Amino acid sequence: MKVAAVGSLVRAYRKASGISQKDLAAMAGISRATLNYLESGRDLEIGAAKLLALLDLLGIPFGLPEGVDREHDDRRLERAAKAAAGKPRLTRKALVEALATGRVPAGCEASLRSLLDGTSEADVLAVVRAVAAGTGQTPKAVWRNGRALATALGSDRRIWLAGD
Repeated sequence: MKVAAVGSLVRAYRKASGISQKDLAAMAGISRATLNYLESGRDLEIGAAKLLALLDLLGIPFGLPEGVDREHDDRRLERAAKAAAGKPRLTRKALVEALATGRVPAGCEASLRSLLDGTSEADVLAVVRAVAAGTGQTPKAVWRNGRALATALGSDRRIWLAGD
């Protein structure tokens, strides 16, 4: 969830409660400026404990999944494969195979390099989780294979050095 979405929700609950920013900030133990920054979606410094207390004070439900959301990771894996540039298109199957074996599937060099260099860090983490869960490998093995692919394709992106 983005800061702007949280801030918009805080503003809506505050207004529905008929309370000013000044009064809500005092109740929550934060400055009015911090609350204003949050509500307007700007960068701010607020600790997790204070943010969670503010959400609780307003009665805004905050829930976390019971465990790793495998469906979400699978959707991100699919999206990452589709977003990779190059011909032929990188399929989900080819991406899983590459990260499960550490070998570049024939003809997928350009699209796999595009994925290694251009996928967001959040998507890389989701892809590693999805491949590990789908193949029964440890995440560490998937990271090792990702490093091997990055080396083979000349990618020097730092994220592929993670997972040790």
